[in-house]
Amino acid sequence: MIVKLALAGCLLVGGLGLVAPLAGAAHGPDTCVATLTNCQAPPVSTGSGEIPGADTAVARALRLVGDRGYYQLCARLAANIWGRPRAGYFSAAEQWQQMVATGNAHNHDRQPPIGALVFWDTGGPYGHVAVYVGNGQIISNDINDRVPGEGGVYLVDFGLIESKWNAGYLGWAPPIYSTI
Repeated sequence: MIVKLALAGCLLVGGLGLVAPLAGAAHGPDTCVATLTNCQAPPVSTGSGEIPGADTAVARALRLVGDRGYYQLCARLAANIWGRPRAGYFSAAEQWQQMVATGNAHNHDRQPPIGALVFWDTGGPYGHVAVYVGNGQIISNDINDRVPGEGGVYLVDFGLIESKWNAGYLGWAPPIYSTI
């Protein structure tokens, strides 16, 4: 019954179809909606342009390369890289919209700091998010899957999302997640 209620809530709030709401229901109702008052940014850097905790996050990201099971779960992968069980947002597109609304988005900036979340418009309602690990590379899911639905985790060039998926780069944001 709880899963059905969570699914119904996601459908009502998101109104975006069935694939992502099913993922939201599997992760719990707090993935459906994140409120601006329940979000935390990492501590502000000391002017070096680095995101505190990025070294740990990148090490975790590199350990995840080769894993499976993240099919259409880019926001969860990015959250897991940052040590969170879930993103607290319905989709990467919603997370980006929250970053824009709160002034945390760096629109079209192609020089993200290591550890930053990087976002794309995929032409669909969900978008895509990955984590920048430096040297022009990101950790992303699905991009090199040989079998549809594999959900693989890959270390790839920053530009591959655009060239392979014809996605439009939106920009980057610090890893801000819901605290609920």
